[in-house]
Amino acid sequence: MSEKSHSKNIFIVRHAHASFDGCNDFERQLNAKGLIAAKKTATFIHNKCKEMAISLELCISSAATRTKQTAEIIGKTNDIHSYKYYQELYSTAVSTWLEKIIKEPAKNIVIVGHNPTFSQMLNSLCGYDLYMKPANCALIKLEIRPDGIIYPASLQEFHHNE
Repeated sequence: MSEKSHSKNIFIVRHAHASFDGCNDFERQLNAKGLIAAKKTATFIHNKCKEMAISLELCISSAATRTKQTAEIIGKTNDIHSYKYYQELYSTAVSTWLEKIIKEPAKNIVIVGHNPTFSQMLNSLCGYDLYMKPANCALIKLEIRPDGIIYPASLQEFHHNE
């Protein structure tokens, strides 16, 4: 790693299970299965942060209801005090997420969003072929230079929340 590069620990979390109860997709809420799964993912993240001796500084999330609910469950378990919810992250390209991550000064971040974008982002960053199911979490170490990301990112752990 050169002197001008820096690393970030990014927990990539797909939102937990949500109901299809007649509301529009943006407003879908976590169902009972999703609430349980989000809590399990939050506990996994908490234990991983403790093991790594880091504190999470920020949660970036789509503004959709189910992602916000997932983010808030993770935040309560992990003592996160700073949240940023973006409407444009609801249905967007990987590049939009990466721009948000790179611009943030925080070094330890949770991001909560949707598929297919999150599976695409994880695979393009790390060079794997993984699928993000609801409430799955990937921890990656991202190295960033002033001219951009150093590829591939390092997949530290992939948490299946079955």
